[in-house]
Amino acid sequence: MRHFSQISSAFLLFMLLPGTCLAGGDLNWYSRLAALIGIDAVYQPVLSFGFALLLTVGLGWLFRSGVNKAIDSKNVAPKESFSLFVMLEALVGFLVGLSREHCGKYYQSLTPLIAGIFTFILLNNLLGLVPGLPPATEDMSSNLAMGLTVFLVYNGFGIKEHGVGYIKQFAGPFLVLAPLFLVLETISHLVRPMSLSLRLTANIFGDHLLLGVFNQLVPFLIPAVLLFMGLLVAVIQSFVFTLLTGIYINMAISHDH
Repeated sequence: MRHFSQISSAFLLFMLLPGTCLAGGDLNWYSRLAALIGIDAVYQPVLSFGFALLLTVGLGWLFRSGVNKAIDSKNVAPKESFSLFVMLEALVGFLVGLSREHCGKYYQSLTPLIAGIFTFILLNNLLGLVPGLPPATEDMSSNLAMGLTVFLVYNGFGIKEHGVGYIKQFAGPFLVLAPLFLVLETISHLVRPMSLSLRLTANIFGDHLLLGVFNQLVPFLIPAVLLFMGLLVAVIQSFVFTLLTGIYINMAISHDH
């Protein structure tokens, strides 16, 4: 009976806490920080971007330190106990596999990009579930900066792999239609950074807007469910952006065109 009471209390707290925390919907710690250091509130996404970047670098340093420590002690066997390092190890293994699958012989050079993009977007999205910490990923300019980075990288590796012949990917299969395909393919490539940015922005902004609306209407139970859905959205959108990055790289370095 005592255990049942404890479980019931924890469940009730889980249902009530999101609505209670989100009641102060106007809370924004980045805006307060901007006012404290004397910069305009319009730079709030920059502060959010920077905070997530610091966390990403910190996790990278933590993982590298753990790997170096394991190598020095000659104990590289997987840890049996659950810890942050074990989570990072599983995540890095997954991202290395994703990079190897899509980036071919360049996967070692591009794994930092793949891992960095996924981790950075995921941390931003997860921070957005904390009241008062709106993520940079709901701001179009932040996402466009990542999209343009992906655009430059995959085209750069395409040129590195094919040289001047990279232009053939824009010319289409028939020489007579090459001018038309050149225009269409150029537009298609130029739209990619925008599509990456819009997809991420719309999903994260829409998720937070939906959570805010339902929190005002039904502050009990529904916000907890929506927070769980927000967690799924955070992970899925991080994966989608990273997967599309890998696909664009694969298409650029492929010789099947």
